[in-house]
Amino acid sequence: RRTATMAPAPVPQREPQVIKHIVDDRTRAIQKPSSDMITAHQADPTEDLRRERSQASFPSRELAALMAGGEAQLKLRERIADAVRADPVFSKKGKYFMERADLYRTTLEKYLALPRLATAIDPNDPITVGKIIRELIDEPGGLDLHLGMFIPTIQGQGDEEQRKHWLPMCTKLQIVGTYAQTELGHGTYIRGLETTATYDAEKEQFIIHSPTLTATKWWPGGMGKTSTHAVVMARLITHGRDRGPHAFVVQIRRNEDHQTMPGVTAGDIGPKMGYNAVDNGFLRFDHVRVPRRAMLMRYSKVDPDGTFHPPPVAKASYGTMVFVRSDIVMNAALYMKKAVTIAMRYNLVRRQSNPGGEKASGGVGQKGLELQVIDYQHSQRSLFPILARAFAFHCTSDFMRRMYFRYEKVSTRKGDFSALPELHATSSGLKAYCSWATKDAIELCRLCCGGHGFMMLAGFGTTFGNYAPNATYEGDNNVLCLQTARYLLKVARAVAKAAARGGNVPPEEGAQGTSAYILEGGGGLEPGCQLGKSVGLRDTEAALGAFAHAARRQILAAASRVGTLSADAAMSRDMVAWIKAAKAHCAYVVLLNFVDAVAESKPRVSSATAAVMDRLVSLHALATMDDNMGDFLEDGHVSADQAAAIRAEVAVLLAELRPDAAALVDSFALDDYFLNSALGSHDGDVYRRLYDEVQSAPFNASHVPPGYADLLHSRLIKGAGRSRL
Repeated sequence: RRTATMAPAPVPQREPQVIKHIVDDRTRAIQKPSSDMITAHQADPTEDLRRERSQASFPSRELAALMAGGEAQLKLRERIADAVRADPVFSKKGKYFMERADLYRTTLEKYLALPRLATAIDPNDPITVGKIIRELIDEPGGLDLHLGMFIPTIQGQGDEEQRKHWLPMCTKLQIVGTYAQTELGHGTYIRGLETTATYDAEKEQFIIHSPTLTATKWWPGGMGKTSTHAVVMARLITHGRDRGPHAFVVQIRRNEDHQTMPGVTAGDIGPKMGYNAVDNGFLRFDHVRVPRRAMLMRYSKVDPDGTFHPPPVAKASYGTMVFVRSDIVMNAALYMKKAVTIAMRYNLVRRQSNPGGEKASGGVGQKGLELQVIDYQHSQRSLFPILARAFAFHCTSDFMRRMYFRYEKVSTRKGDFSALPELHATSSGLKAYCSWATKDAIELCRLCCGGHGFMMLAGFGTTFGNYAPNATYEGDNNVLCLQTARYLLKVARAVAKAAARGGNVPPEEGAQGTSAYILEGGGGLEPGCQLGKSVGLRDTEAALGAFAHAARRQILAAASRVGTLSADAAMSRDMVAWIKAAKAHCAYVVLLNFVDAVAESKPRVSSATAAVMDRLVSLHALATMDDNMGDFLEDGHVSADQAAAIRAEVAVLLAELRPDAAALVDSFALDDYFLNSALGSHDGDVYRRLYDEVQSAPFNASHVPPGYADLLHSRLIKGAGRSRL
């Protein structure tokens, strides 16, 4: 006999009782001395930040203008930020409390309104303005790959006729595209992709097909819901021969009703650790036919009869990939700036323990007030090197931008692809090095903000969640380091060959540009590091020499161990060492660009600004050495005494930079709209912002929690009226 389940008794529906709280004069009088005791030793965070700015040793506006590319560019960015903030469509209010569907929709609304606002701000150059607006929105959305990959791929790999056909529709958003390369079973190893494009000469069509489950395209942004078209990377098969991965423009959804095209299966892959305004998707093809001209044919070509014409240079089509990796290097600087600005401002206004105690600099705090967190040496040692590295990455991103556009100009106009190997190696290595460092810096900045840093309102959660994929997409970082290492192996072998024959290394064999330093020494036979010996500890040439030595030693040692093995075998045999050597090479390239950029800019700034930039260069160099001292001590290039002196000099630099902490993050000129952080706002009013923001949180709309009627009411009602001692 089965017993029927009894339903819970219904909760009586009645208006909640409102009990008016009255505080009488006697109660206020009793409490007042206690309140006065507390407020007498309470600091105003906005005053703290104002005081910090007033004690700076240099004009932050001057450095901000330098980094923006001039005062006019800085004013343009400020004008754009004002316009974005004033437009209701671009409001970020309540963003941290949104469900995924709302976040997707509001982000899409912003992107669709972007052209209108950009044209209104500057009808003569809406593209430049649009890029800045997109940066300020700071939320990747369904149109991200349309703008960042679909259009650039057609621009870079489509021939003139294809560009004229597709690009007007792209720019007018008559079609929305994505870039479908990664598959369930393959990511970084592009040659292993399983999607095929088999040519049918009789019908002059390609058959796009997913022959296996692992051939399913997986991860492309915008594919889940937004896109109507995709650049599909598929293995080109002509006359029965595999010609390798090529790009095809394929319609995946109908423009009329957004349903999938016949033979196409597509959808969203679900929530991720972050990046949830982006509809990352999956895509499968079941014998889908597309015309011959769907293949992008700027470099490789297929004739109507199926004759295949390879590109003039085997890696000519790498241009788009290199552009995206270069762009990631540029973004690394931006997001490191964002994280350290939030953390630095909060550490400047947050007070913790030790009232009136001794600061790391040797001074003492204000009587009766707890110390500002930034006055603890550990906070400085955590944040100031990130601050310096953000400046270093800014300079490196400028170098990467110039390097890419110089190559693009020469390869397009003259058909000269000779700079591609170095560009590919440099962009691969720096993409890995900078994205790793930025990802780690965001988390360290969060940790430096204590419990409040864990709140979404702090801004670190979405910043980390949206930035962290940079370490994986567009090439796994370890694999990219190995691509840089292959280039370094080639250079090392060219150097060894030249030394054996007593000649110079031919330019086409490397050892130029960023790798020229490999020619300059002889491994362990080099003189030791001169920092703190014949020159001061802040000598940039000696620091560069130490970084070059550490990289060169690791490269030449790894090359010696693998002998005459093929590049593939060499990487496999000594993979960990080659990844480490690539990182050391990138560390040298970053420092080199930082040193060069500061030297070049000094004539354009005041002596005070030049002095603080010099301190940043020195801190970046010495703190990086201190953090990786084993690389410099291993062969005795740096002595134990020098290592101790370097560590001590880092502490001196921290104290020297302490008065400029607020002004230095101000010089990044990051608008509050972009930061979207209760902890990192320009005025420092962190506690008021935190309190005000949570008052309007949807979860606070009612005191009755979800499930109250079924789960809590029957228990809590038994305790009503019993809370008396």
